[in-house]
Amino acid sequence: MSPSKLDSTASFGHEASVSCSKPENGSADSVSVFHSEKAVEELLQQTPVSGMDEHLMEFSEALRTVAKVLRRAAEGKASAQAEAAEWKRRYELERARNIQMERKVSGNNNFEMLQRRWIRSSLDNAMDMLRIMLPCLFFWEIGKEQNKRISEDRLSEEKNGDIDCGRVKISDSQSMPQNKPNEHSEKSCMKNGIWSHEVLRDRESDSNSNANLNKLMNKASFKLSWWCNGENGDQHKHDIVSFEKGNITTEERSSKQISLKWESDPQTVLILTKPNSVSVQILCIQMVRWLKEKKKLNVYVEPRVRAELLAESSNFNHVQTWKDDSEITHLHMKVDLVITLGGDGTVLWAASMFKGPVPPIVPFSLGSLGFMTPFHSEHFKECLDSVLRGPISITLRHRLLCRVVRDAAKNEYETEEPFLVLNEVTIDRGISSYLTNLECYCDNSFVTCVQGDGLILSTTSGSTAYSLAAGGSMVHPQVPGILFTPICPHSLSFRPLILPEHVTVRIMVPFNSRSPAWASFDGKDRKLLAAGDALLCSMAPWPVPTACQVDSTNDFLRSIQDGLHWNLRKAQSFDGPRDT
Repeated sequence: MSPSKLDSTASFGHEASVSCSKPENGSADSVSVFHSEKAVEELLQQTPVSGMDEHLMEFSEALRTVAKVLRRAAEGKASAQAEAAEWKRRYELERARNIQMERKVSGNNNFEMLQRRWIRSSLDNAMDMLRIMLPCLFFWEIGKEQNKRISEDRLSEEKNGDIDCGRVKISDSQSMPQNKPNEHSEKSCMKNGIWSHEVLRDRESDSNSNANLNKLMNKASFKLSWWCNGENGDQHKHDIVSFEKGNITTEERSSKQISLKWESDPQTVLILTKPNSVSVQILCIQMVRWLKEKKKLNVYVEPRVRAELLAESSNFNHVQTWKDDSEITHLHMKVDLVITLGGDGTVLWAASMFKGPVPPIVPFSLGSLGFMTPFHSEHFKECLDSVLRGPISITLRHRLLCRVVRDAAKNEYETEEPFLVLNEVTIDRGISSYLTNLECYCDNSFVTCVQGDGLILSTTSGSTAYSLAAGGSMVHPQVPGILFTPICPHSLSFRPLILPEHVTVRIMVPFNSRSPAWASFDGKDRKLLAAGDALLCSMAPWPVPTACQVDSTNDFLRSIQDGLHWNLRKAQSFDGPRDT
């Protein structure tokens, strides 16, 4: 290689290092880095000159080092720009929140000013009304005195015997309703007269019709209480915390078994069925007929099920349904009890129909695997008779309230329509081949950065579903908490967590993420989460009450034993070696 080439190359490397040290904008840095790396690659790809000494080898190694430094500087600047954009977004959110608070304070001041003006104007209006009413009262008193004089003159004329026929008829007609109320229309001389007993009779009929309507439309009321096993049972306890002498001790604990007792008889039942199942359809026909004929209950079904019932027989015209989705939002105001015929998926579908309070659910097992369906269809009459009679043990299954906050939102209150999930919400990488990159916060405290296939936020009822398959623990459904379970994390130390129920979990896709993420709610309603978008999850205030066959703990243990064959193995033989 000629000295001129070496000098030009050295000067070029010197200029590249100087340009790297100078702070310029992002585009200039990227262009300089690109040309520097290209020049280094062209220099290294040239054929070596015969007689190259050790100095040239050292110089080539130095050029490689410069290229690595330039690449690392570009990566560092990209990450710094992403972090600066994130801090700018947080600053804008905080600034918008402060502006909103200032507007609220100014609005309160304006309200107080308007209130004072209204009081002042009301006093002025009251004085004006008094000025107008005083003359009216004066003239009214004068007219009252004149009427009194006229009535006295008429009484004096009656005493003197000067009474005409018309007045006799009027007096007779006024005395007749007391003796013969049914003949008032024939003998009365009054025009447009309405007797008091007619008005009372009409009002009685109206009140009776309203009472009947209320009787048909009113929901059954019930009461929830802690259940105890007899008066002398050890489960009849309460949480008592002692603070004696500065020591905190828990003396007794409650069993936390919840009992439902009807205060009025249920009147309306909603039946939800698993589609495309002949056995479920046959059971639904038998159950609808029994509830109407034996229990005299109003029955609601889905439009699809009502069409199937009418195709079977025209005797099912009494079965009610809804016309559009807008009526579903008011369904909890009509229905006293929900019956599901299927598996856990049918229970999830029933819970998703109610965006607020949920009536008690009686789930019958007609699926392949059921952790929430303790009742068997063979004895549905006995089961429903016991539930309708009450009291029954129930399990309050908590739900998660999930909201998607887009990056363009001004604050965290500008969200899309929230989702209520009974099992879990899953954030995964979708069809992308890159690892999911998620930043996780718990009540504004940073938890961790998830790098893997995704993350599961599950309820305790969903602990035996996707979370269990991903390595999470099985949790009793009445334990309030949020399960934090990673999906195939790229770290052997990333273990699942169980967070308390009062926290708010925030999952965010950072700006330096290689790909977006996808969120699904109970296995449906998938949403795309782009860079800067976030998902907020907290415990919903409306749990799902499901009826128990025995009690909550017994049903849970039996479900994992029958459904998962939990810890099922052959017993150890007794004829082996023993300790002596």
